[in-house]
Amino acid sequence: MERTGTEAGQRTSDSDHLTPPEVRVYDASPERRFFTSLLDDDAGFVRGASSGVRINSGNALQNSTVVLGCVRVLAETVASLPLHIYKMLPNGSRERCPGWLDHLLSVAPNSWQTSFEWLELSMTHLGLYGSCFSEIVPGPQGSVSELLPLHPSRMKTSRIENGRLRFEYTEPNGAKTVYNQDQIFRVTWMSTDGINGSVPIELGKEAIGLARACELHGSRYFGNGARPGVVLETDQSMTPEAAERLRENWERVHRGPDKASKTAVLTGGLKAHELDGNTNNESQFLEARRFQVEEICRLYRVPPHMIQDLTRATYSNIEQQSIDFVQYSVLPWLRRFEKAILRDLIAQPTGYFAMFDTRQLLRGDAASRMAFYTAGLDRGIFSINDIRGWEGLNPIDGGDIHFFPLNMTTVEAIAKQGAEPHKMQATDTPSQTSEQSSPDAPAAQPTDSAIETDFASAALNGAQVSSLLEILANIVSGLLSHNGAIATIGAAFPKLSQQQIERIVAGVNQNATPVGVEPTVQPEKAT
Repeated sequence: MERTGTEAGQRTSDSDHLTPPEVRVYDASPERRFFTSLLDDDAGFVRGASSGVRINSGNALQNSTVVLGCVRVLAETVASLPLHIYKMLPNGSRERCPGWLDHLLSVAPNSWQTSFEWLELSMTHLGLYGSCFSEIVPGPQGSVSELLPLHPSRMKTSRIENGRLRFEYTEPNGAKTVYNQDQIFRVTWMSTDGINGSVPIELGKEAIGLARACELHGSRYFGNGARPGVVLETDQSMTPEAAERLRENWERVHRGPDKASKTAVLTGGLKAHELDGNTNNESQFLEARRFQVEEICRLYRVPPHMIQDLTRATYSNIEQQSIDFVQYSVLPWLRRFEKAILRDLIAQPTGYFAMFDTRQLLRGDAASRMAFYTAGLDRGIFSINDIRGWEGLNPIDGGDIHFFPLNMTTVEAIAKQGAEPHKMQATDTPSQTSEQSSPDAPAAQPTDSAIETDFASAALNGAQVSSLLEILANIVSGLLSHNGAIATIGAAFPKLSQQQIERIVAGVNQNATPVGVEPTVQPEKAT
């Protein structure tokens, strides 16, 4: 099931002979180095935005709570889903394959991370850098014994002459480590060259920079006691040093929320004037901040209500928005991981594959789940133990049986029933025809078993039989004639053929007393 052929631990690959003398190929071993979180501020890939705020992949989480919210909800959602290895069976179904690779992906990919932490970190790297990398470490468990994350800001990916990929990783001490394609597990976001994933922070740097600029403006505005700037005016001439000293003294005494509304003493003809300009209302400060939330959410395709912006969320649309989040936001990321696992960790070609279980994200409330379970159970789609397993309950004895409705039939059976009257007419003998056409011959009365056979062949359930008996009772009471009863039954039960209806009506005992009607007692004649 795991990778075969070129082992992940073999260093005699195509990248070896292309390695420059000053670049060493790292000798993989389970105990060697720890993962470093971030490079310095200059390694964030992104230059300054037009808003004047420096935004890069390394500081985006600190500079924008919206980026933090979007990356966090995607990372935690992907990491919380069960991930397992399955085998495709000949009949098209699948079964889980417990093994070491399944253990790595569902329990612990290395000695210092859980599967949740590894997936969360990988998804965070994708949200910030557009790519995530993990070194495939061979060992006692086979060609994939551990998966060790590598920071994408230190990785350089290139395509060599033979068409395979070459990865060059910069260690914290500055040394270069070269990996071939079989040694790296790699997931990328959308790409323009098919090799390197696009950096989301680079594509959305203007939106993120504007959001950060609004935050800084608000912080400085309220840090100044929610007051605009002040101009100090005097008729006397002042040297630049004296003007600078005056400004510093004014800010030291009056700037800041804890110094607001202090009394100012002005001497030497000094006058203070507030700067005239657009207020926050005139510049639509709050509207701009709200729009930037939507703009950054659009970058990550995350519904605003998922990051606690409930401005446009209602009870009627929030459930559908949550479903859209699973289908259009989370599902593409899951497919990227599944296909990368199939490419980098599982041998080709095989019948094995990796798959996330998204049923937890699509769980409705208790009433909706019970209605869904009931419909599936009644139609034979689910068994009792299937439902108990989804609800986290233990299976019960005999709970694997599937139930089917008694009155269900097939199209072939209906067609066969419709052809039976014609078949019976074609097989009648001449003697039977003459007997039926003779006016003196008594009409043949159907037996009780014949009527039961008609009910059974029509696949009527108990409620339908009760309704049919009520119609027949109206014949005995005189409310319906034979022809009226035949027409009523034909309209109410289209499954019954005309011959079946006539046989049922002919079997009615007209001398019977209807249910609920007292028998009539004839008075005795006087002698």
